[in-house]
Amino acid sequence: MTTPSYRDFTGTAAETYQRHFVPAIAIPVSAGLLEVARLQPGERVLDVACGTGLVTRLAAEQVGPTGSVTGIDVAPDMIDVAKATERPAGSHIEWHVADAASLPLPDASYDVVLCQMGLMFMEDRTAALAEMRRVLAPGGRIALNTPGRIQPVFEVMEEAIVGHISPELGGFVRAVFSIHDPDTLASLLLAAGFENVTADVYRATLRLPSPVEFLWQYINLTPMGPFVAQAPEEARPPWSARPSRAGSHTPSTGRSEWSIRWSSPPAGGDSCRLTCCPGTRLLAGHSTCGPACGAGR
Repeated sequence: MTTPSYRDFTGTAAETYQRHFVPAIAIPVSAGLLEVARLQPGERVLDVACGTGLVTRLAAEQVGPTGSVTGIDVAPDMIDVAKATERPAGSHIEWHVADAASLPLPDASYDVVLCQMGLMFMEDRTAALAEMRRVLAPGGRIALNTPGRIQPVFEVMEEAIVGHISPELGGFVRAVFSIHDPDTLASLLLAAGFENVTADVYRATLRLPSPVEFLWQYINLTPMGPFVAQAPEEARPPWSARPSRAGSHTPSTGRSEWSIRWSSPPAGGDSCRLTCCPGTRLLAGHSTCGPACGAGR
């Protein structure tokens, strides 16, 4: 079995992603990304790994009718859902199915590149960042974010998947948290030729279902879903109770890890509140210099 990829994202996964992941995680996390991007009316924006287009549409609202936004994702089903979702009135949005490492776009054609929680899934991060820089106009900027260190609830999921189904399948979980260090992320941008790179850590509060329900939702809105569904019943992860841990997980470094607390469910239902640090958000600029400064590919 190979590690699942969004290239194989098919079936109802994109609709599940839009229904569950977007409101619960993508929306609260996107606020920090757009805050640091500081989009201006009239700007040309590229949203790489756009998924079902949440950040694309939010960016379109900010740049207004005089600006434009292009959303690109490697998964055709994601783009299909993005196209079918209502866009802001008067906005100019284009959608493309494409690999971030080979963008079908002209040089220096965008003022801003955005990438929300997508870089860690890219097979060739160096090539993808080089492409993002290529399409940025001189003086342009890139803003992106990535999750922090893996946290206990995801460690439970990874261990169960590795132990009951496949080590390769567990590789997807590890990939989610593979760029958790702000210094690592900044180094990738600097190596790609970006300048004035700044990285910080920010927090968002996520309201999620009970831990068991959340884990199954998460699996089914990722490329892991079909692999888990096809596994024999006896091989599926045996989650039957919510985690017994209470209190919080406090990281020793306090840098890009998530802090997690499962709260008591309200009287009306079984849910939990997760206060987390989604990880690093980063802003970098495109030099106006020539090739000697690293501009160009």
